[in-house]
Amino acid sequence: MANARTELVGRVDELSDAVWVLAALASAVGDARLSDEHGALLAACGWAERDGGAWRLRSDHAAELGARRDPAAFPRRIAEQLRLAADTADGSTAPDRIDDAAFLADGRSSGAHMRVFLDALAEQVPGFAELLDRGSLRLLDVGTGIGAIAAAVVERAPGSSAVGLDVDARALRLAEGYLTERGLRDRIETRLLDVADLSETGRYDLAWLPLSVLSPHVTEAALPRIRAALRPGGRVIAATALPADPDESGEGGPDGGADVHAAVVRWRMARSGVTPWGPETVRRRLQACGFADVRSVGAPSGTVTVLTARVPEPSTP
Repeated sequence: MANARTELVGRVDELSDAVWVLAALASAVGDARLSDEHGALLAACGWAERDGGAWRLRSDHAAELGARRDPAAFPRRIAEQLRLAADTADGSTAPDRIDDAAFLADGRSSGAHMRVFLDALAEQVPGFAELLDRGSLRLLDVGTGIGAIAAAVVERAPGSSAVGLDVDARALRLAEGYLTERGLRDRIETRLLDVADLSETGRYDLAWLPLSVLSPHVTEAALPRIRAALRPGGRVIAATALPADPDESGEGGPDGGADVHAAVVRWRMARSGVTPWGPETVRRRLQACGFADVRSVGAPSGTVTVLTARVPEPSTP
């Protein structure tokens, strides 16, 4: 029993150290010179190097983590995750503390990921490249945020247009500036509307459904609305942050980093009130809603798992 307790305390100490290492990494981005203690900590992890007599973040790591339009995006994201984790440990519900700059940075990042998704879909899904190139594609962007997903699609698809839905007035205010900045305001309409209240039929060729911004009951209500809103032959793209579904027994697999990461993601999604469906659950729900040709293209950008499905064409008598 004493040995077991000692092992547990040791593991807790390791996890506590990892929290501080993550904070040290985030705070080093954009800081050319690190203190001796800060540099020595990151050097112990292989992340810092000497530059003359001073420590600095390794140049390859600094380039990767700071290579964004907003170099402060990574430190800000880590800081927010640590705040949320601290609130969770304390048993409190965290308020939304993300500022406009961070919201815009997250949106731009989503747009960059969408460009990767479109490439993968065009390469792996028969007919998808032709859908993008037909010249009149109309997109339904659910949870549009600043409109970066819609922007990525209309910039890729000549002659296309989009409608972005969101229930967050602040997001749509920021979308106005973002879309104007990109010269897309006349091609992308934004609406303050819950997708569960969408009543259009046969109006769209493509729909984007990000599970990580929708609650389970909204996602369930959204699926038939999206199917109705799509034209025959139209496609939905669904994205989930989970790489796989949990075991049917509810128990995790062998102990390992991938299992722990998936479990963390599921717990965070559940605490945030968003849809914790894995790829197989998404597949089953799409099929149950009447979608056909459900396909996964994996995680093209290494972040979320992307699936697509098609509204069947009407059968000829």
